[in-house]
Amino acid sequence: MFPAFQKLRLIPVLTAALAVANAATLQQLSMDQMSQSATAIVRARVTGSSAQLHASPGAPTIYTHYKLAAIEVWKGAVEAEVMLPGGDLNGQKQSFPGVPELRVGGEYVLFLWKSPTTGIVHTIGLTQGIFEVATQADGSVVASRGQSGELMLNASGHRVSDRAISMKLPDMKARVRQAPGAGSSPARAAK
Repeated sequence: MFPAFQKLRLIPVLTAALAVANAATLQQLSMDQMSQSATAIVRARVTGSSAQLHASPGAPTIYTHYKLAAIEVWKGAVEAEVMLPGGDLNGQKQSFPGVPELRVGGEYVLFLWKSPTTGIVHTIGLTQGIFEVATQADGSVVASRGQSGELMLNASGHRVSDRAISMKLPDMKARVRQAPGAGSSPARAAK
C-alpha cells in the first residue's frame, strides 16, 4: 500500500477516537478523501435505533446502533447498521462532542468505514460523512450537511473553518464515482 493511502485509512479510526475525548478535533476531509477511504457509500433510510453498552478501554461506552435500509449503494456493499458513540440506555445518557445523531425515518447519504478488526461500521469524519437527503419544492433531490461546530484542522494541522455543503443528489453521485481511487460499484436498489 502507498503511505498516503495508509494515512487515509487511519482517518476514520482517528476521528472516532477523538470523538470520545472531551472535545472533538476533526481533520477536514474533502469529498474525494471520504470517497477514497470509505468502505461503503450508501443512500439509506434509518429504520430504527437502539443503544447498547460496549466495553472499551477505560470505561464502558454507550453506542447507538442505527438500522439502515439501503436505497442505493454507490460503493462497496450494503451495510445494515452504523454505530455512533453516545446514546440513552436505561435512563443513562452519554454524549460526545462532534458525534451526530441520526433521525429514525430520515434519509441520508452515508460515507461509511468498516473496521477490519471489529467489523463495526462508523461514519467517516463523524458529521462530515453524513448528508441528509431532502426533496426541494422544485422536485429536485438534494443531499446536504450543516457546518460542523467542532475544531477542524487541515492535513497540515492548521485550524480551518468548515462550511455547509449542499449538492443535487445526481451531482454528488457522479462526483463520488469520479473520485480518484474511489473504486465505485454499480448502484443497486435495496429489496
